[in-house]
Amino acid sequence: MGKLRNTVAALAAMALSAGLATSVVAQDEAEAMDLDTPEGVTWILEQQAVNGPEALEHLPKLVLASLYMEDGQAGGDSGCNSWFGSYELDGEALTFGMTGATQMACPGPMMAVEQAFLTNIAAVASWASDGASLTLSDADGNATMYFLAAPEATVVGSWVATGINNQLGENAGVVSSATTSEVTADFSPAGELTGFDGCNNYFTSYEVDGDAIAIDPAIGQTRMACPSDELAEQSQWYIDALTNATTWSVDAAGNLALRDADGALQVSYAPAG
Repeated sequence: MGKLRNTVAALAAMALSAGLATSVVAQDEAEAMDLDTPEGVTWILEQQAVNGPEALEHLPKLVLASLYMEDGQAGGDSGCNSWFGSYELDGEALTFGMTGATQMACPGPMMAVEQAFLTNIAAVASWASDGASLTLSDADGNATMYFLAAPEATVVGSWVATGINNQLGENAGVVSSATTSEVTADFSPAGELTGFDGCNNYFTSYEVDGDAIAIDPAIGQTRMACPSDELAEQSQWYIDALTNATTWSVDAAGNLALRDADGALQVSYAPAG
């Protein structure tokens, strides 16, 4: 995939600093590759050993753990925090060096996944993959972690806003409120962008080139009066954020982010439905 090839360094840095790669390899493309390395693919943990390697257990719902490797550096999500570390790869042999992680506290199920994840990753000795899945095993040959290749990242689809930049210059930041989820976006495969800005329906066009996005600033809107000043302000923030956006990314959890040319987040979305 050209996008992946052009952003390998950025992906590795993102995996280390944020735990999420900004673009991923599609499962069907991974199957088509001559996969002689597990590198360059975002792998999403499906099952792992929790009480010994006798049986792998599925992750609890809504808990994400992931692995991305490139140029001797690895990272991802460990269930609660972002993790990072080095690795050595020699044929089918794979070992990870000392790992580190951010220090956020999370609910019990997420912390339990993280504890098992970091224990298992430290004990990895080999890997095997059919392109669509990755199995990591310990020194005794016991499979301890089972991953699937992440689905292809795309901006196309229906999205619900989770945060909108308030456009306050030097004090700008992404904010959310009880009405943020009323803002929607639908990116069609034909390059049309439509949605609801919290007050009115809007429509425009967009173009994507790799991780670059250009949204036509000539955004049309219906002319309904906003029911409150707060919604009117949020609507204007959102329209400004769309016109500021120059790049897009989808993280390993499937959430979409639009950023400006300086890398500042403009809008964050979750998949609709």
